Amino acid sequence: MSAPLLKDLLDLALLQRLAATVSQHHPSFAADTFISTLWDSAYTELSLKQRVRRIATTLYQQLDLPFADCCELLKPVSSEIRGLPGFIFPDIVEQFGLGDFATSMQALAHFTCYSTGEFAIRPFLQSYPQQSMQQLQQWAGSDNMHLRRLASEGCRPRLPWGQKLPQFIADPTPLFPLLQRLKQDPEDYVRRSVANNLNDISKDHPDLVLQLAQQWHGRHRHTDWILKHALRGLLKQRQPQALQLFGCNIRALDASLTLAQHQLNYGEVLNFAAQLTLHDGPAPLRVEYAIDFASKNGSKRHKVFQWLQREAGPGTLKLQKSYRFSDLTTRRHYGGAHQLHLIVNGNIVVSATVDLIRDN
Repeated sequence: MSAPLLKDLLDLALLQRLAATVSQHHPSFAADTFISTLWDSAYTELSLKQRVRRIATTLYQQLDLPFADCCELLKPVSSEIRGLPGFIFPDIVEQFGLGDFATSMQALAHFTCYSTGEFAIRPFLQSYPQQSMQQLQQWAGSDNMHLRRLASEGCRPRLPWGQKLPQFIADPTPLFPLLQRLKQDPEDYVRRSVANNLNDISKDHPDLVLQLAQQWHGRHRHTDWILKHALRGLLKQRQPQALQLFGCNIRALDASLTLAQHQLNYGEVLNFAAQLTLHDGPAPLRVEYAIDFASKNGSKRHKVFQWLQREAGPGTLKLQKSYRFSDLTTRRHYGGAHQLHLIVNGNIVVSATVDLIRDN
């Protein structure tokens, strides 16, 4: 049985619940018309974001209220329609609030507490850059963790599903005072966002992020966690400065990599084991494995996977892992030779080959 799609959270039952909730706060709202306008054969073919946009647009149009009045009406509604379906309310702000900055910021501050305003704030950062950054700084100092998280998540340069922010892709330094303010946040929810923001920046400006990491590292456990998560892309790329920051120096060791099979069919699982005999330590140990996937044109696609990270040694460590050669939305598997690598503290120490058989 396949997993349910996220878009199916915005189904007919959700439309009915939304219409009923709006009607409680606005008795003249035509709930049946709202549902019948949305629920048709075309709706079922829409993606998640397309459904959010269509619901938000229809709701705003059929409420037929001034923008500020609409936001006030929907604030109590948003506390009952939470989570991913709650994307609807910030989307109304994103579409129709650009001409009223103050009202929009007040609305997003409310809506984000029950869902998220990270997508809706982005057009405001483009149209009102100075005012928007001042607003994010204000939220960064809030007692409310949802607002602090929005301060970081809303300005991520390369937010997945969201509009890119080219001004911060080109020059991320205006973000640093904001992230500085949040780098010891007590909430994991906020710290994870700060790390993801820095990870976004590292894709375009690795040197700046490494410079910042050198300044921040070793001063607070929350900050150190943020940095390790923020530098995950650079660590997977085996960037020397990133590895050294966390003490991942070259280890004195013997290593072996054993495959349960050297040939398998598409859809089967490759089981493999590693043995490390560490001659030094105890010291930081970062173990990864990488696969050079065969591709359609004969080139190799190198993908690194985290395996283990801890203090270890001296002594012998035995590890086991498996990988299923089945297609994902982000990865297709082609027949041919695949190279498996064992990586210790950023260094490939041993490799092995497996052949994948696939007819099509």
